[in-house]
Amino acid sequence: MLACARALAAPSGPAPTLPLVLSGKGPVYTLDVDAQARQLSASATLGDLRVRNAAGETMAFAWAESPPASAPQLVTAHLYKAPGDAGPRQAWIVDTHGADDDLLRLDLALERDTQGVYTLRIEASDDLQHWRTLLEDAPLVQLQALPQVGAPGALATLAGRAHPSADGIDLDNVPARYLRLTTAPRSAIPPLVSASVTRAPHRPAPAPLEWSTAIAAAGCEETSCDYPLPPNTPVAAVQVLPAEVDTIGQVMVLGQVDASRQAASRPSLLRGSLQALRLKATRYAGKAGLVWESAAIASVYWLSQASGAPDLHSPPVRLDGETWQALRVETFGPISQLGRAAPAIRIGVRQRQLVFVARGAGPFVLARATPADRGAPMSLAELMPERRADAPLPAASAAIAPAVVASAAPTPDPSTAAASNAPWLWIALPAGLVLVGAVAWTLRRRLHAAMASKQA
Repeated sequence: MLACARALAAPSGPAPTLPLVLSGKGPVYTLDVDAQARQLSASATLGDLRVRNAAGETMAFAWAESPPASAPQLVTAHLYKAPGDAGPRQAWIVDTHGADDDLLRLDLALERDTQGVYTLRIEASDDLQHWRTLLEDAPLVQLQALPQVGAPGALATLAGRAHPSADGIDLDNVPARYLRLTTAPRSAIPPLVSASVTRAPHRPAPAPLEWSTAIAAAGCEETSCDYPLPPNTPVAAVQVLPAEVDTIGQVMVLGQVDASRQAASRPSLLRGSLQALRLKATRYAGKAGLVWESAAIASVYWLSQASGAPDLHSPPVRLDGETWQALRVETFGPISQLGRAAPAIRIGVRQRQLVFVARGAGPFVLARATPADRGAPMSLAELMPERRADAPLPAASAAIAPAVVASAAPTPDPSTAAASNAPWLWIALPAGLVLVGAVAWTLRRRLHAAMASKQA
């Protein structure tokens, strides 16, 4: 993804374009703006992207924007043990009391001084009869913190310390009244005592996350590592990947932003057991004109299980979709507590969708706007007057055409070449022998003639 960004940023030649492939019955098409398309834009808002036809004409278009999210609400849920004999497995029912709301997150409380690593299957239902699986292996972790040696880092300024834990489960805006939690095979039974949910009024389901490949650290200091990000990348989630198994630690994720265009204060996304322990100063000085903002606090881990069950990996940490220039992972104590090698990260981005009317002949391309392009995007209601506000987007789609890799010239097979030349070799060999014999006979005659002249 970073290589793609550097290639599109090269100043040589005309403004780059990306060819589109249309499928389905138009004339209105929906384009998912993926990582490659985002790198085409020179603006974090992607406001300079346009679709053009073969004649270079700009198509009418609109952005499919989700309605503003309502403020989430944290409420206490009722937790019941599910009836029936589950054998070595235990199940619980969580009543969220919000059939018309979307569930953003489930937080579970364990008995005091509990230490353990557990795995749960999470299911959702509206009537306690029909269940749909949300997560097969949701981790639940609570361990005792060990004394740290070395530089304290930014997390040392927090008022107090909690156990390294992962007691919250992201539900990704799923609508449901009830949740069923069941211990996974080969998992111990967690001593659950209470549950709470974060919920918000229902809204259309968000676009799925587009995940990057692993991003290596560009540099590390004693308590942190920094990771470059491609331009125009609104980070909705990040997953920290420790380099060694049986590693766990609490980290703070910070994002680097240009101070001149810094957004107004946003709701805190600090999560987990440290949610209420906010830093007094959320901005840290970086390079000239750049500042670091705290984005989230979470426990990250890679843990094996004595029972032989699959290893547990910490889930992604949800962020607010800010367009950062870089991310920083900072630990309490030395960064080496996450392993001798620096951890990698993956980032998740929610794709934006551009809807356009394909007019004229193709091929169509996605291009960066020029100064002559004065057209502004329309609203979806203006672009499609007959469409209901809650109707799905057009099924006809456009996609970035896959890059065509030029194939290398075929290398001739030596055995084939030798076989094809064999008849000529057999013809040339006798001719060569005749020629050598003729030369030898001529030299011999001259030698005899010279000796005869000397005797005379």
